[in-house]
Amino acid sequence: MIFDKKTDIQTVTNDLKYKIVDSHLHFLDFTQNSDGFPELARAMDMSGVSEAIIFGMPLVKKWNNDMKKPPLYYLSDDSRCYYYSGTDHILAHELMCQPEEIRRRFHPFCCGVDCTDKYAADQIERLLDMYPDFWQGIGEIMSRHDDLTALTYGEGLRINNPTFKRIFDLAADRGLPVLVHHNISPQNATEPEYRYELEEALSFNRNCKIIWAHIGISRRIEIEELLIIAGELLHNHPNLYVDISWVFFENYVKGDLMSKMEHFNNSTTIFSEMWAVLIEKYPDRFMIGTDKVGHWSNYPAEVTKYYSLLDKLSPETAEKVCRGNALNLIKKY
Repeated sequence: MIFDKKTDIQTVTNDLKYKIVDSHLHFLDFTQNSDGFPELARAMDMSGVSEAIIFGMPLVKKWNNDMKKPPLYYLSDDSRCYYYSGTDHILAHELMCQPEEIRRRFHPFCCGVDCTDKYAADQIERLLDMYPDFWQGIGEIMSRHDDLTALTYGEGLRINNPTFKRIFDLAADRGLPVLVHHNISPQNATEPEYRYELEEALSFNRNCKIIWAHIGISRRIEIEELLIIAGELLHNHPNLYVDISWVFFENYVKGDLMSKMEHFNNSTTIFSEMWAVLIEKYPDRFMIGTDKVGHWSNYPAEVTKYYSLLDKLSPETAEKVCRGNALNLIKKY
């Protein structure tokens, strides 16, 4: 494994206007490697990020015997992925080896479970007891995830299955939030076909706080009414929280994807203003994250890109989105 590797961290010229808690950060990549905590802390310092919710990677990309070149990402080739419980132990070991000034900046979540296995909740509970007063949440765990789901061994995932429901019960009992990747639709679909699964999960245990990663978006998810749907879900489900991370910002807040549709105005301003209105309506329910995966070379740019949205919010709401909401959700010891 690669840790503490010196990286060429891309710098930014912007003034660091906001103090941010990164709500979505993978310490490990799909090969369970990382540039390490010291380099991550340096990248955070350059980005105005004081703290981060951090987790491993629940899946490993297999290096097939017939492939000469090792895959570095789940889309590198057609080899399969598999669930990997060791990711939580790697993260815990690496974080606990850091000096206190680094450790205190991170809020670890556990994620290394197969959510098609009804034993998953038992495995999480064992992990919570193995590292007492350490884990501050559960996730990012996977539900529907387009290409990644298709490449992963085992049955298909859905957030309303019996395994997830057992995890939600455990999380509610332990006071832990659960971060879930659940696409709102299949790739290239025009309707939010998986919305009902999320709503059933949210209704199952109202005491479980569910963070919806990327507001249900990943590559080639093109739902024109996503803003309206997000507003309806936030209104109907007070236990729903969302993180703005990964490709959601470019495609929906900046409108790079939406503006390509001929009946939309080709303006990046209108989309960010519309999302700003929704955030102001639910100021306690939004967070921002980078979704960086084990490597920090362009970390500062992934943080400061959110300034264009944060600038449209009131100072009180911006502070909540930047810091307060994430810190209020995590388990306190």
